[in-house]
Amino acid sequence: MLGAGKSESFNPSGATSALINMAMTCAVYDSLVDIGPNMEIRPALATRWTSDKDAQTWTLTLREGVTWHDGKPFTVQDVIYTLRWMADPDNQLSVSVANVDLDHVKATGPHSIVIPLKSPDLLFPQTISACWVVQDGTTDFSKPVGTGPFIFASLDQGRQSVCRRNPVYWDKGKPYVDELVIQSIDDNTARVNALLGGQIDVLAQMPFTQARAHASSGIRLLDTPSTASQAFYMAVDRKPFDDVRVRQAMRLLVDRRQLVDVALFGFGTVANDLFGKGLEFFADAIPQRKRDVQQARALLAQAGYADGLTVTLETAAVAPGMVEAATLFAQQAKDGGVTINVSQVDATSYFDPTLQYLQRPFAQTLWAGFANLANFYQYAVLPDGYGNETHWTKEQTGVQVAAAMAATRESAAQSAWLAVQQEQWDAGGYIWWANVNNLDATSSRVAGITPSRYLALGLPSGLANAYFTA
Repeated sequence: MLGAGKSESFNPSGATSALINMAMTCAVYDSLVDIGPNMEIRPALATRWTSDKDAQTWTLTLREGVTWHDGKPFTVQDVIYTLRWMADPDNQLSVSVANVDLDHVKATGPHSIVIPLKSPDLLFPQTISACWVVQDGTTDFSKPVGTGPFIFASLDQGRQSVCRRNPVYWDKGKPYVDELVIQSIDDNTARVNALLGGQIDVLAQMPFTQARAHASSGIRLLDTPSTASQAFYMAVDRKPFDDVRVRQAMRLLVDRRQLVDVALFGFGTVANDLFGKGLEFFADAIPQRKRDVQQARALLAQAGYADGLTVTLETAAVAPGMVEAATLFAQQAKDGGVTINVSQVDATSYFDPTLQYLQRPFAQTLWAGFANLANFYQYAVLPDGYGNETHWTKEQTGVQVAAAMAATRESAAQSAWLAVQQEQWDAGGYIWWANVNNLDATSSRVAGITPSRYLALGLPSGLANAYFTA
């Protein structure tokens, strides 16, 4: 997998910061509910969930007979502790429980818990799909103890992690492999050569440039449409992007079709400046934005840039096609009098929140792994969102998102979410240019991985469900 350097961790709090962290988290921990390959909700540590008629109080039935890797029994107290642990503002998963009335969460039995919400949420099961349950009292994740399919053995950050099969996993017969080694390899050519040479068996995020060339080399490609998207983003509080006309002009300079065909080698579809294609309540009704260089020039002139505009776009090889897209966009923008200087930075620290991430005026991003629109907007768009890349500060957006989440009729929810998305399409800081396919590769020895719309490798459960035929 593409590495994340010193930020690699089994701490579920950091799972969303890099796919490699997600994979390690999913190996050791279980969530309350799982997202299947077609975005369906499936039981995990919770086997049943029901709500009152207003979708404001949810009752979860927990799986019996589950044990932690240290032999302790899994109990409802572990879930209560996890919900409160997640609520810490410094926890990257805090948005998943932001709507939970934590003071009134209570156990109603050894395997039953009632979770009241501050406001209704029809999609609460999807919202807590990122709730990986940690053991009651856990504060140290250097030697993680979970209930998941694999037991932690070691972690050498920036090199590899090793986990071994959980012999008493609750999902009987799984995992099929005795040991899981996740290697951290940053160079794409080295990663592909490792697969071709048999040093690794599975390759996450197959480089698009090499996928077609090696399709007949005895490897298997796992290619499926997904909810993942790539974007350029502009910090709305930093010049020149604090002017909405500049943001609108930049969107109009993008030739999305060309970017998909060239940077992604066709492994994706054209996006429409909105995240979440394929998720419930996505605004398909908003017309597709098309390239309009003349209108872009007019907007730039109105904003005071009639003689041209020069900006720096930061990028990194953190996902297939990202650097190529930056280079191509720079060429496209010249037609509108915009000079984009592309600056490629270190991939291992690109999404590190303790460094430059969230401080860049103009950069690129890739989002995946959100089960519903609420999760994404709470995390990436709202002013207090942990991943607010565009520095969006409009408080009214939070009111709109809350109203959309609280809608108890599907028609009302659709209308409310349309308003939220229309605002971002009109004035937000994202340029979503592609809905990106999940493209992974395996050796011929590997079978059983179901390609998923949700995440690469069919995560969260894909690694546990894979088996080796030799």
